[in-house]
Amino acid sequence: MKLNNALFFGCALLFFTSCAIKKHEFSVSETISQQLNAAPINQQHHIGLMIKELNTSTNLFEQNADHYFTPASNTKLFTFYTALNMLGDSIPTFEYEVKNDSLIVWPMADPSFLHPDFKNQKAFDFLKNAGKNIYIVNGRYQGEKFGSGWSWDDFNADYQTEITDFPIYGNYLRANATATGAIKYSPDLPSMFLSEVITNPVNKNIQRNLESNNLLAPSFVALNFKQNIPLYFTKHLFADLLTDTLLATGLVIKPVIQLPWRPVSPSAKIIYSIHSDSLYKHMLQPSDNFIAEELLLNCAAANHLPMKTDDLIKTASEKYLTHLPDKIRWVDGSGLSRLNLFTPRDMVTLLQSIYDQINNEKRLFDLLPNGGKSGTLRNMFKNTPETFIYAKSGSLTNNYNLSGFLIGKSGKKYIFSYMNNNYVHTNAEIRSEVERMLTFIHDKY
Repeated sequence: MKLNNALFFGCALLFFTSCAIKKHEFSVSETISQQLNAAPINQQHHIGLMIKELNTSTNLFEQNADHYFTPASNTKLFTFYTALNMLGDSIPTFEYEVKNDSLIVWPMADPSFLHPDFKNQKAFDFLKNAGKNIYIVNGRYQGEKFGSGWSWDDFNADYQTEITDFPIYGNYLRANATATGAIKYSPDLPSMFLSEVITNPVNKNIQRNLESNNLLAPSFVALNFKQNIPLYFTKHLFADLLTDTLLATGLVIKPVIQLPWRPVSPSAKIIYSIHSDSLYKHMLQPSDNFIAEELLLNCAAANHLPMKTDDLIKTASEKYLTHLPDKIRWVDGSGLSRLNLFTPRDMVTLLQSIYDQINNEKRLFDLLPNGGKSGTLRNMFKNTPETFIYAKSGSLTNNYNLSGFLIGKSGKKYIFSYMNNNYVHTNAEIRSEVERMLTFIHDKY
C-alpha cells in the first residue's frame, strides 16, 4: 500500500511539473504578446515578430512570422549572405590583359574604387604605375541605372546613386562648405565642371538636373553644410574622371579610352583591392545602398556570371536560399525597392545561416550595427551598460524593420526579426517602440 501511494504521488508530481512547464512556456508567449499588442502605437499597422533561441529550434515568440513584409534595408542581409558565399577575403576590382603598350581592363563593379571612405587604393595605384595606355571595356553591366521599383524622383538623393559596372568616387559628387560659406566640390576635377553650376539665394540644397550634371546650388551655405549628389553618367564621364584623376597625380598620359564589349580574355589576371569585411561593414553599418547594389554585380563578375542583378539574384536564390521556409521576392541588393517581400521567419532563418557561415561570433557582431554604439543603431539602446543588440535596420516611409541578434540578461542569445509596415506614425516613434519591446525582452529573458 505504501508503494502504491508513493507511486501515485510520484506520478502526480510529474504531472503537475509538466503542467507548470507548459504553463511557463505559454506565459512567456502571452507576456510578450500582451506587451506588443496592448501598446497604443501598435493598433493600426502590420507587425511581424519572431524570436528564436540561437542554434536551437526553440521559438520564444512569434506573431505573423509567416506573413510578408516590405523589408527595406533588411534586404542587405541577403546581399551579405550571397557575398559570403560567392566572394573570397578580398574584393576583385577588375580583370586585365597587357598587350604591347596597352592595358585592357574589364571592370568588376568594385564600389571601393576611388571611394573617399576607402584610403587603400591598390587598383588605382596599379593603373597609375602601369605605364600603359588604358582601355576600359564597356558593356559588362546588363541593366538599368536604377533598380527595379525604385522611385525616379529620388535621383538627387545620395541614397540612390546610379548602378554602373565600374564605380568611381562612390558614383557621387561631395559638396562641403568653405570657411567663407561658399561650396567646395570633391572630386575637384575639370571633367566635373564641364556641366553648369548656377547659384541661387533661394536654394537651401543642391539640386541636380534630371538628365545632366548641371547643378542649381545655394549662393551661401552654413559652415556645417554637406551634401552628396549622385552623378549622372554620360557616355564618357567615367573615362574623363579617371583620366583627370591620373593627370592630377602628375602623370603625362593619353586619355583613357573606352572600348565596346568584348569577352574577357582567357589569359586575363585580376587586381584585388580591399579586404571584403571592410566593404561589408561599410554596407551594413551605415546601410549603404550604393555598396549593396555594386556588391551583387561584383559577385556576378567574380563568378564569371552575367553582370545582371536579377540573374544574379536568381542564381543566389537557387544555390544558397532553398532552405528558407517561405518563398521570397527579392529584386535588388539594397532594399530601396518596395517590390521586395520577405517574412520574419525567412529573416530569422537567414540570420542563422549567416551566423553558421561566418562561424565567428565576434567577427559577425563587429560587422553589424551595435545598439548604442555604431551604425544605424548608434542612437538606440543606449540606456543599458552592455550592448545587447547586433542587428540590421531597414526603413522606408511607413516601414521600419530590425533583424539580428539579441542577448538576454540571462545570457541566452536569440535571433529576432521585428517588422513594421504600413503605419502613419513617424519612423522615430516606431523605432522608439521597437526599442522598448526589445529592451523588455532583454530584461526579462
